Amino acid sequence: MAYPTVSAPYGLKPVNLIGGRVFAGSTRMFPIYNGYATSLFNGDVVQIGVGTAAGTLVASTLAPTTANGGTAGTIGVFVGCEYSTTGGPIYGKNRYQFYQASTAATDAIGYVVDDPQAVFQAVVLAQGSNSSTIQYINPSFVGSNAYYLGNANSNTGSTTTGDSSAGIAIATTAIGTGVASPLTTTAPFRIVQLVTASAVTVSGNATTSSTTLTLSAANTAITAGMVVAGPGINAGSNTWVTSVNGTTVTLSQAVSTAQSTAAQFSFTGYPEALVTWNFGYHSYFNATGV
Repeated sequence: MAYPTVSAPYGLKPVNLIGGRVFAGSTRMFPIYNGYATSLFNGDVVQIGVGTAAGTLVASTLAPTTANGGTAGTIGVFVGCEYSTTGGPIYGKNRYQFYQASTAATDAIGYVVDDPQAVFQAVVLAQGSNSSTIQYINPSFVGSNAYYLGNANSNTGSTTTGDSSAGIAIATTAIGTGVASPLTTTAPFRIVQLVTASAVTVSGNATTSSTTLTLSAANTAITAGMVVAGPGINAGSNTWVTSVNGTTVTLSQAVSTAQSTAAQFSFTGYPEALVTWNFGYHSYFNATGV
């Protein structure tokens, strides 16, 4: 389906710079060594390699857990490449949306959005290896941290479109705990804004008591992470869904007034967010060398 319906992750897409400054499309060129065995897709985070790959682009090894590796040498987001091919033009190179693994090319270069103040749009994914499950978040998560879920976790992109299948990952424990508990532990990205264009809102009738909302009928469109609005819901702070089990919805905080008669509630989730680099993760703001 067409945007703003979000059906799958697409990598990190540059939208602007910190402070709302315009992103002019600037990139920096980095070499890709001949025959590099991993595909690089448009929207993948990349880093500078070591050993036989020293000084060249390789896929990021950032992990969607607290044990984030590969920060030294992380230099931005891959947005395409070019290289000469057999039978290609005598002058210039061919331009590609992605780099195909094991391509034999001695002159391959990758284009990277390497500005450490770039802001990227990305799909929010459930934490875990090889996850493409979209995770809704809500305004309480603005200002909190997010992991990267990409090549190192088998989210390897599409050779048909050339687009990445990477996204940002929110810790499961952050979704499933109280209102003051979005992710504050160290992670590569900081959530600076939610994308309202793709927000999903559903409604349902329910009664409430303390942190339990009981639906009149089960609704699979209501999922963890969605912010709740309705009678008795605290107006001064966000209350969101931490879990759903049939008609029982658990809330991140107790309602201010219980509802013994079924009333209508709305549930809104945001599957996309804007993120920027946290200090120390981008190589230009990290004193540790490659």
